[in-house]
Amino acid sequence: MSEPRFLFSPVDADPARTLYVDGTEAGFRNLSHWPGNSTPPPLKRDLSTGIALAWAALAPQERERVLGPFDRVANNHYDTDGVLSCWVATAPDRIAAVGASEGETAETLRRAAATGDFGTWNGPDALALELTLMALPDHPGSPVPRGAPDGPTEAADARRKADCYRWAFQHLPTLLEDPFRHAVLWRPRFDAICADVERVERGEDLEVDDFPAEDLAVVRAPRDLTRIGLHHAAGDRSRVLLVWTDGAGTRYRFLDRVESWFELVSRDVPARVPLTTLVDALRRREGAAAGDPVTWWRTPLTVPVAQLGFSDPAAAGDGFSDDPGVDGFPPSRLPEPEVVAMLREALAAG
Repeated sequence: MSEPRFLFSPVDADPARTLYVDGTEAGFRNLSHWPGNSTPPPLKRDLSTGIALAWAALAPQERERVLGPFDRVANNHYDTDGVLSCWVATAPDRIAAVGASEGETAETLRRAAATGDFGTWNGPDALALELTLMALPDHPGSPVPRGAPDGPTEAADARRKADCYRWAFQHLPTLLEDPFRHAVLWRPRFDAICADVERVERGEDLEVDDFPAEDLAVVRAPRDLTRIGLHHAAGDRSRVLLVWTDGAGTRYRFLDRVESWFELVSRDVPARVPLTTLVDALRRREGAAAGDPVTWWRTPLTVPVAQLGFSDPAAAGDGFSDDPGVDGFPPSRLPEPEVVAMLREALAAG
């Protein structure tokens, strides 16, 4: 099978000729950890990059037997796991040229993909690679040339991201040799995350209570943390409650981390709980007036990061690409022990 061509957000792709990677689309084969994927069970891994690497490690005849022939690889969004898994799928033999599929290069790819998708700390080189790839579409200093804007915004955005995929595919071998070569694109963000990780590992300015039965970490901090810093403090817990108490009161933000949205095979993650009854109880205890824009809220369970908090619901953000902090949230009148006890009871009840 010759090297397939990459397509970004294809409109008229032929399912008979196209493999979707790091995503799902009705009628298409895929190598993906997204919900509803059709990845062959022997290839399943926690990340789409790991799935693609498992497929690339097969002999060429076995690759075709497992998936069938295809000459297109498609993806409908831009992120690090998408870039790396599509890079592997478009030219699996290239992985052998830069390192064995179970060797150092493959492990770097996995660590960078985990840094992006799971928001976890996997070393400075993995963070540098993730930040470089994610800076390509929008950073003013991006090495990807930006053409004159033309056509509808959505179409122009798709063309831009397709250009970023092509640049990444061309330059990944050199990025893997030196992930820090484009530090000008991300140095302040890199420094902020590394500083957070160092503070967490020193136990500086934060406390963490671990509740294994509910797979919950309660992280108390006097300031916001970066996404990676917060997750590093929470460890492997798939549920996190960030608590920030000062003289004005206590601010809260609860997260069902993205690990409970993706399909994981390395560990069991509890199913998400609607928490509708909890939200109603918190609103009653808070005593907010009906129609008050500041209230307790819960986002849908179907989004990658489901959240609960006390604020204007519009301030929730997506919790995935954002740093899920509480700076700017109003203080609640409810004390932390009460909120934690109510949350634990609701999670245990399912």
